[in-house]
Amino acid sequence: MRKLLTVLVVLGLLVVPLRAADAAPGTLVFADEFDGTAIDRTKWAIHSNAEADQCLGNKGNQQLEWHTWDALSVHDGTLTMTAKKNNPAPGYEWSGALITTGQACGHEPSQSFAVQPGDYVETRLKLPSAKGFWPSTWTWNGNGSNEQDTYEFYSDNHNALYLTNHQSPGGGCTYRSATDLTTDWHTIAQQLGPDKTIWYLDGKEICRQGPYAGTGDALILDLFVYAKIPPTTTSESMHLDYVRVYRP
Repeated sequence: MRKLLTVLVVLGLLVVPLRAADAAPGTLVFADEFDGTAIDRTKWAIHSNAEADQCLGNKGNQQLEWHTWDALSVHDGTLTMTAKKNNPAPGYEWSGALITTGQACGHEPSQSFAVQPGDYVETRLKLPSAKGFWPSTWTWNGNGSNEQDTYEFYSDNHNALYLTNHQSPGGGCTYRSATDLTTDWHTIAQQLGPDKTIWYLDGKEICRQGPYAGTGDALILDLFVYAKIPPTTTSESMHLDYVRVYRP
């Protein structure tokens, strides 16, 4: 997919530049446009200390998948995350995808980027439609006390996004769309405080909660396989056009 950082709106002879997400403040400090032919391993690791089993799996968190590099493919400016029922590791029938910018359990890169208060995290994606999958964009500080969910999506329900600030006193929203969220590309974004945490869908505010004061938090994108509503298919994918972080 072709990406545009600005959109030109022509009004008579006047050409006005606009941001792709007009609410996004500040300077672009981290981005992956997923150009090239493979995931950029200088930016991303698949090991995360958020995952209890060798940093690659977490059945205690209702996840059925084991994370592999093979679950990630890059083509035509798009990252495709694919979960497959292919027995990737002992005790795991499913492979799946997680990429993180930090807390990589001794694997490289140990920390390529850390989210800070005031950052605006924006992901453009096409969500999976088959039931049994649980994609999300979130932050992790090593123990979960600062976790921020830019979105969580459970693919048995095509109309709901779950948006959560886990930092005490926390708060969150369930956004219910009037239309099926899996049929088109969407941009989901989160303003990470510092005074208010605000979520956006396609540039429109959909949730507002309390402050965020985390530091050193990794950025994570994933496609989990959801144990509570296991898939009836043997393979499913989601697609990501870009992830960008702006800083005031």
